[in-house]
Amino acid sequence: MTLPLHPVQPGFDPRLRNLADRKIVSNVFLQQLLFYRPYFDVGWLLFWAVFIFSNYWEGLTLNDNDIVRTIFFLFWFITEPIRYYAGMYGNLQENVPWLIMFVLLCIFPQMGTHLYLLVGTFRRNARTKAVQIVALALQFLDLGAGIYTVFSMYRKQKRQYYLFEYVLNQRARERRMAAGIGSQR
Repeated sequence: MTLPLHPVQPGFDPRLRNLADRKIVSNVFLQQLLFYRPYFDVGWLLFWAVFIFSNYWEGLTLNDNDIVRTIFFLFWFITEPIRYYAGMYGNLQENVPWLIMFVLLCIFPQMGTHLYLLVGTFRRNARTKAVQIVALALQFLDLGAGIYTVFSMYRKQKRQYYLFEYVLNQRARERRMAAGIGSQR
């Protein structure tokens, strides 16, 4: 560790006060959506399990020829916990890359799963359409809240970074001026 060559005044620099009073940019609406969504997803999964078994169970075998639905459900099972974690961690820690991953996982495979179950699956009825419309609406809410949070968080963090850099550079300019180095612009 080297000692500074300029005189150091102990104490608090009042210019840093505004930088310490940083605004919290986490989105409470997104956090509520992510908190209550697993309860809906458990009901959603139970609904589809009952629907599949009531329509395709014959004797001791399950004869379901819709392989695309099975693949979408597998993608959904793998990515849904990752999507929840990315959304909660990104929102609470104000971490933009995790929130971008949350938004991307909202689009694929989650949105694809809900759209296929609404439009492309066999033996649709009014109940399956109603459940899928609600699931799709919640998915759009997650997507919209995620996109809004990404942009607002990025904008506020960028402003905070440049303010901090300005204050640090201002202190360096004052030290140079006190030492007689540099111009008076």
